[in-house]
Amino acid sequence: MGQYFIRSIVFLSLLFSGYHCFGQGTEQVIAPGAYVINMGSKPQTAENSLQAYGLLYNLLKNKKIEVKWIINPQKEKDGVDFTYKDTDFKGSVFIIPVSYITEDIKNLIAAWEEKGIVGIYLEEAIRVPVFTSLSVAPRWTLDRENGYIAVPFFKAAAIPEEAYGGNSSKNWKSPEDLGVCDDIFVMPHADPAFSTHKNLYNWNSKYKGAIWAGCHAVSILENLTGNIKLKESDSTEFVQLNFLSSGFPGAQSAGLIPYKKHRHGTPPYQNLLPADPVAQYIGSPDAAHLNGSERIFLPKKINRWRKETKKIVIDEDAPDIPEIAEDTAVVAAYGPAFGNPENGLVMYQAGHSIYDKEPSNIAALRAFFNWSFYATDIKRRKNVLEFGNLEGRPVLDAKVGDDLAGILRLKPIHFDLDKAEIRKSDTQALDSIATFMKTHPELLLDIRSHTDSRANDSYNMQLSERRVEATFKYLTEKGISKDRITGRGYGETELLNNCGNNSNCPETGHEENRRSEFILAIDCDIYAKNEF
Repeated sequence: MGQYFIRSIVFLSLLFSGYHCFGQGTEQVIAPGAYVINMGSKPQTAENSLQAYGLLYNLLKNKKIEVKWIINPQKEKDGVDFTYKDTDFKGSVFIIPVSYITEDIKNLIAAWEEKGIVGIYLEEAIRVPVFTSLSVAPRWTLDRENGYIAVPFFKAAAIPEEAYGGNSSKNWKSPEDLGVCDDIFVMPHADPAFSTHKNLYNWNSKYKGAIWAGCHAVSILENLTGNIKLKESDSTEFVQLNFLSSGFPGAQSAGLIPYKKHRHGTPPYQNLLPADPVAQYIGSPDAAHLNGSERIFLPKKINRWRKETKKIVIDEDAPDIPEIAEDTAVVAAYGPAFGNPENGLVMYQAGHSIYDKEPSNIAALRAFFNWSFYATDIKRRKNVLEFGNLEGRPVLDAKVGDDLAGILRLKPIHFDLDKAEIRKSDTQALDSIATFMKTHPELLLDIRSHTDSRANDSYNMQLSERRVEATFKYLTEKGISKDRITGRGYGETELLNNCGNNSNCPETGHEENRRSEFILAIDCDIYAKNEF
């Protein structure tokens, strides 16, 4: 997302937070009834592995579900993430919490299981290492010249055409056309030039756009130099697009050895960082990279990969080391552009095309999709929104996914015991939310209503749905379009405290759980039109 100034007293702009691993290794208890997607089936196929990303996209994009990504931070290559009922789960795991499991979601899961997805519903609670919770679906943009090479990636994963522009180049973009709504730019086997690709520099830093490149597009891109107008400035600066390798811009030693001036690699390669989110695949991707004009990437003689660059697949026996290169020969790597944690991610994978149906291709494609969802998650977490509150004072550290009531410093919206009516004491806060949404047509809300633990689970789920309906009705009657509001009830599945079944809690504790939340989202297309 980019930086905006809305022409009103209350303004919206984008600030940025740092690059780090979110929640890696955080132990959490997953309640019974959650659905576990098994990513470790053997042999790995498009049906049992890649299509899990299609289901994941569907859940995030269409069902507004947060999916937990499980990775054991201590595991070795192809090691176990956790064990449940004598089954070892490997290659990372995606879990849909029970709070999202409705009949609709069960039917959706069943349909994907028929396609080949493998998974189970938990019958008892388990403790697992949660790497992060994914909540935003990626929006890919294919390179207008050679995007056709990547189209099979998405078809193999059953990801819909709307996510990447489909088969026609008229829906793809050139780098100069990239903007706030584009999350990931996919550039397989291309011949970039600075004049046409220089916008990648500002797009990556301003909007946190993620860049993926393959084959000889990589060494060409890393060696491009020229003058560029800096974001939000009238000045220019001489830069080099050496996103993942070091070196002073324009220096002869900066960047990578051109693809025509080094030899190919010598597999078998070495697969590193087994607990890294991008490296969550089973087996080796080696054979997927043994095609095309550039099959390994080498920094120039005295140059090095940036220390922030994560080398996922390397060739320890590359024939041109140490004669023309001294640092590691890389087959697949990624990191924040220029080593700057404030920038978006960049990834390189060798070979003309990593697509095919063999296990090695499945592994390489899994790395691509792992990186895609991870890069989008990082982009969301970096884009910190700044609003003015009711008094016009700035409020910092608000993000997509935050509760709008909290952003505006409003009192929480609570309900009386066993009631779904809006309390008179809460109407002022709801009026403020409605007024704020009218001021900012780019904002969307997801209403999430909850109950306390009293009464049975089924009744509480129905009660929470009635609370969603009451909240939805109030806001739409205040003039907010129903198209801008989604919502669902969670019953007692997401208590804020320890006031669970049979607990001895005071009424204030139970009241804290009887609430509606207003989770912030953005209509990106409207957002883009309002760019300053």
